[in-house]
This record gives sequence, C-alpha cells and structure tokens, in this order.
Amino acid sequence: MTSASETPNLLVELIVHADTASLIWQVGVIVLVMLLAWWFDSLIQKKLLATQTPQNVAIKSVKRITFPIFTLLGVLLARIVFKHVDMPVSLLKLAIPLLLSLVFIRLLVYVLHKVFPNSSKLKSWELSIAGLAWIVVALHVTGLLNAVLTGMQDMNFNLGHQHVSLLVILQGLISIAATVLAALWLGRFLEVHIMRMEEMDTSSRVLLTKVLRGALVVVSVLVALSLVGIDIRLLSVFGGALGVGLGFGLQRIASNYICGFILLLDKSIRLGDVITLDNRYGTVTRLTGRYMVLNGQDGAESLIPNETAITSTLVNHSFSNRNVRIKIGLQIAYSSPLDTAMKIMLEAAIAHSRVISDPPPAVNLLEFADNGILLELSVWIDDPALSQVSLRTEINLAIWREFQRAGIEIPFPQREVRIVKAEVPLEPPPLRGGAENAE
Repeated sequence: MTSASETPNLLVELIVHADTASLIWQVGVIVLVMLLAWWFDSLIQKKLLATQTPQNVAIKSVKRITFPIFTLLGVLLARIVFKHVDMPVSLLKLAIPLLLSLVFIRLLVYVLHKVFPNSSKLKSWELSIAGLAWIVVALHVTGLLNAVLTGMQDMNFNLGHQHVSLLVILQGLISIAATVLAALWLGRFLEVHIMRMEEMDTSSRVLLTKVLRGALVVVSVLVALSLVGIDIRLLSVFGGALGVGLGFGLQRIASNYICGFILLLDKSIRLGDVITLDNRYGTVTRLTGRYMVLNGQDGAESLIPNETAITSTLVNHSFSNRNVRIKIGLQIAYSSPLDTAMKIMLEAAIAHSRVISDPPPAVNLLEFADNGILLELSVWIDDPALSQVSLRTEINLAIWREFQRAGIEIPFPQREVRIVKAEVPLEPPPLRGGAENAE
C-alpha cells in the first residue's frame, strides 16, 4: 500500500504547478466539456423519449446520472490530450474525483429510489451518502486517505483462525451493502417484468418474485463475504444458532413466512380477492412473506399475519367467481297492496347499474310478522370490492320514493291497549247489633 508521504496532495499540486494561463485553459475546457455533455444528454433524451413506452420511462429515470457521466468522460479525454501536448493537468486531476463522487452519489440514490420507492427515510439516506462521499473525496485530494486506511489496517485482532482488522470490517460492510443493494435492485427489476406476464397466474408471479429476491439476497451476502476474504464455512456455526432461535423466539415469525409460501402455492388467496378474515372485510392488495394487506371499504388497511389465514376460517368472496348476493329486507303494512310493493322493489333493483341480470334479482315474502308483511329483496353484484352501503342506500331510496307515490305504508311497531271497565262492588250491609257489641 502506498504510504502517506507518497500520496499526492492534489490541492498542493494545483497551487504549486499550475500557472494562470494553464488554469484558464483547464477551466475553459471543463466548462466546454460540461456544455457538450449537457447538449449531448438533451439530444439523447429527446431522441429516446419521443414516445411514452416503459423503456423510455426507465431511461428518463436515469437522466440525472447521464450528465455527470458524460462530463467525467470528457474530462478524462481532456486530461489525455493535455498530457500529450505537455500541458499542466492539475485542475483536471482535481475535477476527476469530484465528478466520480457525484456519479457515485447520484447512481446510489437512483438505486435506492428503485429499491425503496415509498420509503420516508430516503431524504436522510441521501444526505448521509453525500456527506460520506464528500468526506472520502476531501481525504483523497488532501492526500490523507491512504494514511487513514493504513491506520485502520493497523487496528487488527484475531477471530479464531481469521485475522480481522477495522479496514477488513469496513470493506466487508461496504461489500455486503453494495451487493445486497444490487441484488434488491435486480430483484425489483425482475419483479416488475414478471408481474407484467399476464399468461402466468398472479399468485405464481408473486411467489416467483419472492423466491428470486430471497435467493439473490443470500447469494449477494455470500459473494460479499468471499470478496473480503472471510471463510463462509464459519457461517455453519451461525446456522446452528439460527436454528435454535427459530425453535424458540422466532417460531411465530418463521410460521408466518412458511404460511405465506403455502398461501401462494395453493392459490387460495390472490391479489385483488375480496375476503373476510378475522372479522375484517376487504380487498387483498399486497401479499408479503410475513403478512397480507387487507384494504377495507372504509380505506383502513389491515396487516394480517399469514398464519391467521391458515389457522382461521377464511371467506373468499371471489375465489371461483366474484358474484356476491346482497339481501335488503323491509316491511309493508297489511293494508298496502302486496303485489304492487313487490313489483316496485324488483324494478328498483333491475334499474340499478351495479345489479347483474344473471342471477336475476328476486323479491321473497318471508313471513307475516306482528307489525306487517316482511319482504326481502335479493340482488347479485360482481364488484364486491366496491362499497355495498352505497348500493343499499340507492336501492332503498328508489323504493322509498315509489312507495310514497303508490301510497304503500312502511309500518312501525304498534301496540293496542284495551281497558275493560270493571263493575263497582256494593258496600256490605251494616252488621246488626254492631253498636251494642262494640259497647
């Protein structure tokens, strides 16, 4: 490794070796390269983004990366030309690590946005990445980077038969983070393309994407450990500890993951299904390894563990078909025309746009109750994910209006109380000799 004394200080080199004329030439070349890079980048964007296709949308998302890359390539080419004509290149040498750091920051932020599109912590991650990158650049241009790396290398210890230093640990963390992030980005890329394959079942697509993503993450960690020289056979010890942990504290978590794969394999639940589970009714919007997301009709999202779907009774309203029957009951008075009321109820159901004709709606007479005749309107819909409350409201309002016009009465509970007048009893005759006896 190059010692700290041999590390070039780009700032000192710029101050010592560059004169005014060469600085003007280098600044002019850098400005010209940036203008050409901006023009070339705009030209490519216009040519490739003439039509809105999925490929063009992907190209638009990497637009922020192309400009610094074109600028970096232009500066590298300018440095070669300046060296060929024997001109100072100190400012160009200083610009190269700055542009490299800018490319690195924008590329890493782009990958993070693709891997974690809805994360609220992306802004803080961007600031942390930018800060670390500029610190490394500052150490490099001042010639202190090799000295810092040498100091980290000297801080070492033995872990069994493995010699470990602070620098190796840092390299391992960076390698694992980079490879895992690349694996997640590749998994996200494959997921987008697999989910567009309409010829495959939805559950099969979800299962395939999860298996691929998990395999990519495991392979990326093993590759990263091998890159830093760590023997992956040491992981067998951690594998045994992980097995003990699964047998005790992680049992329920492991059960949820296994149940998630079972649900995807047997296809009992698919994305978009309308289900009732754990006293919750809604549409399945996400299937993850540990839980499913159930979006209720009130907008609330319930995160239900996968184990609950396996061990509890699940009602899938759209398993074989999406037809759902809705019952609307009401009473009419005994004095109201029964046939007219049933006809009005049937016409109100047929006129509604959400009510399907097969099976057809029907009106049934359930019983002659205490307060009136109990009727029930039965209708079928094929969009159970939409609100059923609004459907009931609209049909009931239509029935109510027609009942008002036809003079059909909807009774309310009544009780008839009869008071029977009782005969007043006569006063008993006075007793004879009562006064004498009292005396």
